[in-house]
Amino acid sequence: MPVALRIAAYLRKYPGYAVGTISAALLSTLLGLVYPRLTGYLIDDVIAKGQKDRLPWLVGVLLLVFLGRDGLNALRILLNNLFEQKVILDLRRDLYSAFQRLSTSWYDHRSSGDLLTRVSEDVMNMERMLIDGIEQGLIALLQLFGVGFILFRIDPLLAAWSLAPIPFLAAGALYYTLTAHPRYRIQRKASSALNSLLMDHLQGMKQIKTYGWLQEGANRFEKVAQDVRTASLGIMKAWAFYSPSMAWLAAAGTCLVLWVGGRSVLDGKMAVGELVAFLLYVGMFYEPVGRLHSLNQLIQAGRAAGERVFSILDAEPEPGHLPSAPLVKLPARQGSAREVIFKNIHFSYRTGKEVLHGIDLKIPAGTSLALVGPTGAGKTTLASLVARFHDPTSGEVLLDGTPLPQIALEELRREVGVVTQEPFLFQATVREISSWANQEPPISRSKEFCRPPVRSTLSALFLMAGIRKLVREVSDSVPESGRGYPSPGLF
Repeated sequence: MPVALRIAAYLRKYPGYAVGTISAALLSTLLGLVYPRLTGYLIDDVIAKGQKDRLPWLVGVLLLVFLGRDGLNALRILLNNLFEQKVILDLRRDLYSAFQRLSTSWYDHRSSGDLLTRVSEDVMNMERMLIDGIEQGLIALLQLFGVGFILFRIDPLLAAWSLAPIPFLAAGALYYTLTAHPRYRIQRKASSALNSLLMDHLQGMKQIKTYGWLQEGANRFEKVAQDVRTASLGIMKAWAFYSPSMAWLAAAGTCLVLWVGGRSVLDGKMAVGELVAFLLYVGMFYEPVGRLHSLNQLIQAGRAAGERVFSILDAEPEPGHLPSAPLVKLPARQGSAREVIFKNIHFSYRTGKEVLHGIDLKIPAGTSLALVGPTGAGKTTLASLVARFHDPTSGEVLLDGTPLPQIALEELRREVGVVTQEPFLFQATVREISSWANQEPPISRSKEFCRPPVRSTLSALFLMAGIRKLVREVSDSVPESGRGYPSPGLF
């Protein structure tokens, strides 16, 4: 399905905003069409005939017309921005939900900076393509046909001359549309690469300084920054030729009107006010043509961004997100532990090389087992199968006799805990982080250093004394990755 049609599905949730935005834009455009006709009337029937008494109230009518036009435009901008932000929120919410559905192995081959770019920048470009594209494009087309109709009503021959550049404008727009998409795709990829490298280097700045990699880091950053510069200049160079060329062709239409219309005035076939009104309408005719050229650039950027966003939304979710077998409830736990059984487990990653070969293992409930082996032997892989971060290539894992595919993921991960090798601290308060383990909302206004549920969690982890040394209260925020705090070993 085309990207534009898929984005359009997000607009159906807000028909009121869509109708309100387009209606305000349409009424504002219609009021703008009154101005040239009133101006021609003022010149020919008021000023030329010396009717001073009619001048003030006609100018007052013009002021009211402009007030209505600009007031409706203000309403359009307000509704448009509310509409935009709702669609952006929906897109970002769906993206984050997709991130949570994807398997951990999916992230092994993606950079955080690239994914961040898709959520922050690509979503904005998608939304602008559709909301601004539909609104501005529809109004531009209506203005084109409306003004064109008025031009032919005033003087068909002069109107035909004024439209002479249109075939050349259409050909230029078609050429730009067919050639622009690859340039925008390259620019989006280069921008993502820049953000990825920057996030990587900022997180590893301590290591860069420690090992004296400052120059190497600067060289890598220079390369990706130059790639963004080159890609952006490629877009701008094409636009620098395309946009002024289209503007010159539009101006040629005005010049043709001045030449043919000027001769009609000199021959007495047309009044000066009629020519002025006609010229104003010609300007109003070519203004939406220029707007459509700008929207063409917006649409090409949105298409490239949409491809990147929907590649995430269309990615296959992790095993178990869509159950492949009927789900069953786990039997009641006997004590505080459950039995885990591995039956003839084989597993390989995307490379195709098998990591686990026919593993048969039974871990009785309440027992401890240490897996010992060199790096790459498959210890972490075997543990990750229990939490269904991966599914075995063949064989099965059972929890208390129940195959893991028959257990809902949410229930399974309530029963199975995985302690990762690398510690990770979220950016939140100590109370918020510890309350996640208790599955209850934090009490943000508490005057106590620690409420009982939070205290029990921290005490169980032997962290209470260490936290008291580092923070005054659990409402203090933990900086990114715990920077500025001693390592847990110093507690």
